Amino acid sequence: MIEAPLAVVSPVFTVDGELMRELARDCIRLEVCEGVEGLRRMEACLLATGAGALGPPGDLLHLDGGTIDLGRALRVAIGPEHQQRYVFDGRVSAIELSLGDADPPHVTVFAEDALMGLRMTRRMRTYRDRTDAEIAAEIAREHGLRSDTDVTGPRYDVVQQLNQSDLAFLRERARLIQAEIWCTGRTLHFRSRPARTGSEVTLVRGGDLIAARMTADLAHQRSEVVVTGYDAEQREVIDERAGADVLEAEVTGGRLGARLVERALGASTTLRVREAALNSAEAGAWARAEMLRRGRRFVTVCGTTNGTPDLMVGSRLTLRRVGKPFDGPGYYVTHVRHSFDLKRGFRTRFDAERATLNEVA
Repeated sequence: MIEAPLAVVSPVFTVDGELMRELARDCIRLEVCEGVEGLRRMEACLLATGAGALGPPGDLLHLDGGTIDLGRALRVAIGPEHQQRYVFDGRVSAIELSLGDADPPHVTVFAEDALMGLRMTRRMRTYRDRTDAEIAAEIAREHGLRSDTDVTGPRYDVVQQLNQSDLAFLRERARLIQAEIWCTGRTLHFRSRPARTGSEVTLVRGGDLIAARMTADLAHQRSEVVVTGYDAEQREVIDERAGADVLEAEVTGGRLGARLVERALGASTTLRVREAALNSAEAGAWARAEMLRRGRRFVTVCGTTNGTPDLMVGSRLTLRRVGKPFDGPGYYVTHVRHSFDLKRGFRTRFDAERATLNEVA
């Protein structure tokens, strides 16, 4: 049996649980994007003329609510038949019609996942005696979502949400303790990076990996992070520190940016002043989180593959044939954009990061 050398990969659209072949037929461009801060977004550009369209002065396609409409549930799958995966599950938030001078009319559909409800809800509110995980679970319940939380952090006497959307507020809480936010269907996830499960993907230059840019940068590396404050109850100064040992607990080998910057430039300490810690538990958690945030981004990769539906935020990535310092496992995917168009077909663009650089000697 001779296998076909070329597989035509086009997106598959399901609207309110019903397969919509017309959307796949008329799709000329698709983008699905997501990052570690949550809110997966989709943009699909559809031809508004063609089979079934009456044309001027008749109606254009995809504007009568028959195939797509505001607020409708939308799922999108992409990939070859044996590897097809759902890359989007949400609701339509906007519809745009473009009537060009020399181009055919087209309809662009925008959609967001269940975090759209959090983005559109703004509040002023006070939480008392809560952890960040408990706050996330409470916000999820208020939006009719299930919650899945797995993150350690301090218990706060008072936390205030000051004229922020629920999504912006939750992102701020996640940043303080290096948690990640995402939705799958109607479940809100609020987890630390080690507790997030993701696919295992290997990309080889010359194979699926068709372009990449890799950088090891000491500019934002520090050998130590310090968080200070004043504990009014204990009447004592707060001074909590986190060093390279926080990162060493996550890696199994290689050269850490925090160690290299100290060797190259001497001790490098950063003082975190954006938030005021009220006790040592808060200060310690924030110092560790900031050290992790900086250290994890020592080595960064921006790459493009020949369409990888298994690649998602949270994927553990191994790169091969990309040069000795950067080769191997340990990369964590932080941003993904799946795209389809009639010129290039299916492409996946990603950002990933790693805390270590390989030994070269």
